[in-house]
Amino acid sequence: MSQFGRKINLVLVDGQNGLDLSQLHFTFNTEQADQEMPDNIRIRVYNLSDSTVKQIRGQYARVVLQAGYEDNFGVIFDGTIKQFRIGRENSTDSYLDILAADGDQAYNFAVVRQTLARENSSPADQHRTLISSMTAGGVTPGYTMRFTGGILPRGKVLFGLSRARLRELAITQRASWSVSNGKVNVIPLDSYKPGDVVELNSATGLVGIPEQTEQGLRFRCLLNPRIEPGVAIRINNSSINQTLQQNPTAAPVPYNKYVGLQLLATIANDGLYRVFVAEHSGDTRGNEFYTNVTALAINDDTKKVQSL
Repeated sequence: MSQFGRKINLVLVDGQNGLDLSQLHFTFNTEQADQEMPDNIRIRVYNLSDSTVKQIRGQYARVVLQAGYEDNFGVIFDGTIKQFRIGRENSTDSYLDILAADGDQAYNFAVVRQTLARENSSPADQHRTLISSMTAGGVTPGYTMRFTGGILPRGKVLFGLSRARLRELAITQRASWSVSNGKVNVIPLDSYKPGDVVELNSATGLVGIPEQTEQGLRFRCLLNPRIEPGVAIRINNSSINQTLQQNPTAAPVPYNKYVGLQLLATIANDGLYRVFVAEHSGDTRGNEFYTNVTALAINDDTKKVQSL
């Protein structure tokens, strides 16, 4: 459907079959973060018939949501349905909540049991083995950084939950890993996914005034499917509300959950930032149609952080 130039497409999938709910009234809230945890979404569809609710609950296992505008449209969530919730908001409006997660099967249940020979023990080899152990959980390789380090002197034993071993590998590479729309991405903490930088200002969708906080630069823009964890954005620093410590050499501020202990979230000299959290929300019959972002600067200051 299209409203105010918006474009949105909601489809429930079962194998080769799909149920298109795009023309109905629904709201959605996604949470996508570069924190290893599965992305999730809550979709509330209004006033479905009892027969349609029964069909959805009994047949469909996957949900795909595309959103944006006519000239900027794409997938913002693709995952597995985990729960339904049925209720009423008032005496006239009923709803069906669809709760879904992206990559949770691989995150929760993927296990690796493999010994790598010395000649096949490099970080890149370890990564390939770990991703291979997770593909049965419905994920595939996404963007992968160029790993550093050579082969080990005695090979490598990989045993346990794949997510734990992948976390250890990412730490040694000063990187983070996450799942986005079924793809496992491994991205350096001081870099970003390759591709076009998203330019944000009042003419391209920036809403309100960005603010510097202890957890990063936070701002809101019109819903933009190009914004996801690991993507680079550029914002004019003159438009940011800044927070300054009285003493620049004082003790660090509280722990930053994305990259570790750091000084107050820096403001990049060139205005370039890496997205760590992207939360999309919308209402097909209302005003809500935004992306809320938490990002950190991409410059030499990011190399000062102490990763886990």
